[in-house]
Amino acid sequence: MSQDRPLLTVEDVEAGEPQSLSVAGRKLQRQCSKAMLRYGLSSQVKNEGSTARDHLANERTFLAWLRTGLSLTGAGFGIVKFLPGVFTNLILGFTLIGVGISVLVFGASRYYDVMHSLERGEFAIDTGGVLLVVGCAGILVVLVVLLGLGHMFLHPEELARLG
Repeated sequence: MSQDRPLLTVEDVEAGEPQSLSVAGRKLQRQCSKAMLRYGLSSQVKNEGSTARDHLANERTFLAWLRTGLSLTGAGFGIVKFLPGVFTNLILGFTLIGVGISVLVFGASRYYDVMHSLERGEFAIDTGGVLLVVGCAGILVVLVVLLGLGHMFLHPEELARLG
């Protein structure tokens, strides 16, 4: 992209002209948007009815899945890294890592499913995601209880020390 004048000159910055900074910011944003469209990293759709609102809601939902998956994966790595040596900690840590990765994959898959459905003017009701979350949470709860009980029976001296 060639331009007659740079987005922002040294003189603009030295003069501290906020008008020039905001104009430069808008120009840069437009150039980035055009580049993303050109390389297929973004697409444009007609904003009719609630199209924009629906797509933005889909993105927010994806980001929630992303946060959840990264948190579970990070917790798993934390357990494996900072509580080593105990086999039950390794089981729990690697289970959390696996569940976190599953949540990341499911979130990305769900995002694209909903995006394509919205583009067709439909909506795919999600029942699998609810089952996935409830199933994973149930497995984690059962695993933590079993590991805790196993630890209590294998190390009764620690229990006696607490009481």
